[in-house]
Amino acid sequence: MPIFVSAYSLRAISKYYAHQDQSGLDKLCHLNNHLVAFILAKLHNVLFALYFATIARRSPSPDAVSRSTYGSLESIPDIHIRVDKDCDVSESTPLLAAAQRSTKTPSSLTASSSASSSCNPTLHRDCFNWRSVGLLVMCTSALALAAYLLWRQTQAPDFGYRLSLIGHDIWSDVDLQGRGTLLDPISVCTVIFTHTEGPGCHDDCPEVLRKLERSHLGELPYNFLVAGDCQVFEAQGWHSRSHFPGDLPGKDSLVAAFVGNFSGRPPIPCQLMAAQALILESLKRRTLHQEYQLYVVGSNTDALQRELRHWPHYASHQTAK
Repeated sequence: MPIFVSAYSLRAISKYYAHQDQSGLDKLCHLNNHLVAFILAKLHNVLFALYFATIARRSPSPDAVSRSTYGSLESIPDIHIRVDKDCDVSESTPLLAAAQRSTKTPSSLTASSSASSSCNPTLHRDCFNWRSVGLLVMCTSALALAAYLLWRQTQAPDFGYRLSLIGHDIWSDVDLQGRGTLLDPISVCTVIFTHTEGPGCHDDCPEVLRKLERSHLGELPYNFLVAGDCQVFEAQGWHSRSHFPGDLPGKDSLVAAFVGNFSGRPPIPCQLMAAQALILESLKRRTLHQEYQLYVVGSNTDALQRELRHWPHYASHQTAK
């Protein structure tokens, strides 16, 4: 069965994920990816250094090269040719005079090769110095830290929810900048649910909410509205206090209203799931205290109260004063 997504939903989802604050877990994953890339680059350099050091150790020493080279020269016999008597020369002429002179150089070359062989330990010390050891220890520690961060990431709790939040400036034309009292997120310890006591909505929720907004003179007295299309519409949001009439259990509270009248029947399951996702998102954004209390406030909210009294942190039901 095809699922049709409205234009309001697409605009809300794109804007929500474009402006959503990056959580601490996302920052940790981002840092972990940079750390893994840095470690792989350093390990690449270390492996190349170890590879060339191994080749240097296995290569023959200059002393062995000189012995093999000049030993073969010493084994070459002197070659002489006799010049024809027609040239009036009767003496034996050596062909490789330079070779005879070179037979005197192996001793000096052997001495130089022994001197160069004494430099081999220096070469090995350069290949395996303390800097290489320190770099290897640093890479090992970084790998251990990366493994620990990955383990912590897998142990992080999965809330298992998806909130479809529609921003106020998407569905409403009313500008709320500077019109409300700022909400202190540290002191928000209560969540209040109520209903609008008006018509519900399923497909035309933005139009229904705009009519509801005009009936309240352009400013709804809620922080959020949970509509029948399983989406949450922002009113005052997490930034400003609601103007809900009557005495509330907490001065700084999040007030969410289910769109519709739920005096005789509870909200549909997707509305309840959207309300739970709103609470979890508030906890994730740290705009709600972990030990919050949940209240159902308003008249004719018996069905809503019967449904929400089974939720965690439920405190009580209060009628409007």
